[in-house]
Amino acid sequence: MSEHESASLVKTLRPFHVWALGVGIVLVGEYMGWNFTVAKGGVLGSLLAMLVAGTMYVIISLCASELGSATKLAGGPYDWARLFIGPGAAASVGLAVYMEYIALEAADAIVVASISQSIFPELQVYPVTLLVIALLTFINYRGVVAALTLNFVLTMIAFIAILAFFFSTAFGIGDIHPEYLLQGALPNGMIGLFAALQFGPWFYLGIEGAAMCAEECKHPSRAVPLGQQAGMITLLIGAAMTLYLCAVLIPADLLGVSVYPLFEAAQNSGILIFVALLGLGTFLTCVASANGCVCDSSRSWFALSRDNYVSSWFSAVHPKYNTPYRAVIFTMPVAIGFAFSGYLDQVITFSIVSGLLCYVLIPFSLIRFRKLFPETTSKVRPFVGPLQPYIAYFAIAIAITILSTLFWGYKYNLIFAFVFYGIAYFYFSHKHKKSNIENNWAEMGWPSPKGSENRRIKKEATGIGDE
Repeated sequence: MSEHESASLVKTLRPFHVWALGVGIVLVGEYMGWNFTVAKGGVLGSLLAMLVAGTMYVIISLCASELGSATKLAGGPYDWARLFIGPGAAASVGLAVYMEYIALEAADAIVVASISQSIFPELQVYPVTLLVIALLTFINYRGVVAALTLNFVLTMIAFIAILAFFFSTAFGIGDIHPEYLLQGALPNGMIGLFAALQFGPWFYLGIEGAAMCAEECKHPSRAVPLGQQAGMITLLIGAAMTLYLCAVLIPADLLGVSVYPLFEAAQNSGILIFVALLGLGTFLTCVASANGCVCDSSRSWFALSRDNYVSSWFSAVHPKYNTPYRAVIFTMPVAIGFAFSGYLDQVITFSIVSGLLCYVLIPFSLIRFRKLFPETTSKVRPFVGPLQPYIAYFAIAIAITILSTLFWGYKYNLIFAFVFYGIAYFYFSHKHKKSNIENNWAEMGWPSPKGSENRRIKKEATGIGDE
């Protein structure tokens, strides 16, 4: 084994790094994108989408906290599916995580370039996009601590901007228009409420990625649950404040098509300091999101490579920086390809579909985990979520419901995603059918399930019956 391959990921991250990774990826969705719920279902549709998606993501975060603190692996959803479902599901969810984050990185980079061009008209969008992707790739190449510390600073500034704007508006600074709430409450009837659900994930899309740095946490059993849950609370508060601010400052018909709703709301408030602050916040959230996407997508690819789902060449760890540097570098050409494709709206929709696939398989992984290892000892399960596994079933139902709403407007994206991940599932199920899931449990230091349940699980997971 080479020196590069013998190195391991460095364990230095703390809870605030986990928070910065999760919130840093997601907060951009509160600065833009979520407002398409208003175009479909009005203010009430947006409120319903926020609450339904929020409920699903709270449960997903609890599942991710329990699974992440137990497994302590970099692959996140991929490793959970590998350990508790099987190789086909593992490959599908690993690719889904990779596609979800790499597409978001490309979109974020283009938005950063567009904002830069609006400030400095002489700049060109594509060269700036390339520069942003290259710079963030280099930062992640050099070390995860520097990358996530940067995310923490950028995300805190952007979140403080929302807080300051909200409380200033609540205390009467600037003019608000409560009548906008009623005028745009339900423009498309009850069907609009249902259709709005497809954009609800924008408020929280990607928060499950906070657990993907578990292998690099100093104390993962504490850092993952604390950082993950703190991130989810942050996003719930931010989503509620964002919806209120935009709904009382922008007419619903304009809010539903706004590119930068929080920035536009600040402009409508007439307060210059908030125009500058929310403009800066929009810029910083896009940078933080793209930065976090490099981190998470590279970890997913690294985990796939480490288990020979893709070339093992990508599983090398840098001997000096202790980063999966080849997997990090590989995110760059793929993100550039998405960014220069010219079909980013379709790419982002594919990212949402990929995320929703994860939101079916993450709670299912938890259900299997608890069935296989019902004991709650700290060795196997350092963090125990409430009301499980019952709420995991509820999260699966919500994810499937939201997935079905994409048929209105994005049915071809939905069909393509099912075909793509279906092929991956059957191909890798066959390719890795002789893998022994019990060896994975042994590597984790866990006892194997006993008796007939053990034999049945082995047969289902590996496709090999008793000899």
